[in-house]
Amino acid sequence: PAIAQIFYADEEGDVTFVVMELVEGKTVRDLIQERELDLLGAIDIAIQIADGLAKAHERGIVHRDIKPANVMLTADGHVKILDFGLAKLLDPDRGPASHETKVSERSQATTTQPGMVMGTPAYMSPEQVRGVPVDLRADIFSVGVLLFEMVTGQSPFRRDNLMDSLHAVAFDETPPMNSIRAQIPEE
Repeated sequence: PAIAQIFYADEEGDVTFVVMELVEGKTVRDLIQERELDLLGAIDIAIQIADGLAKAHERGIVHRDIKPANVMLTADGHVKILDFGLAKLLDPDRGPASHETKVSERSQATTTQPGMVMGTPAYMSPEQVRGVPVDLRADIFSVGVLLFEMVTGQSPFRRDNLMDSLHAVAFDETPPMNSIRAQIPEE
């Protein structure tokens, strides 16, 4: 239920399109900008995102672009993960619980190649930044970054330019949340 349902996908000429359910509500980006999230609300959203991603991961799918604009909260408080456009299908022969970074030949040939950097820099995992194959842990990292931003109002890795953001993801330590918002408990 935490993943927006896709009904149909096809190509028309040079255009590939997806028909998906209409999700009404606000993106997490909107909620952050409008300062509508408190600590418990952010945690609830993160749990729902994690539950949705767990279902995708059980099927060998890594989203690779978890960010505030790709998560919506419906009016009744349910999370919907959107935009699987950068998703990667892991090798189905490994089994769902494997954490190895091997990707299937089919998914490599049809979407991305090793060395390609795919995603939104401030939310990417260090592996994505380095252009090496990723697994489900990339999404878990991105959920952590998203939770940080929901709680503090800013991404721990957003910098003034693309290269600095990529460097921060790969090498910088995440600052304590309460160094940005003092009312956040240290634990």
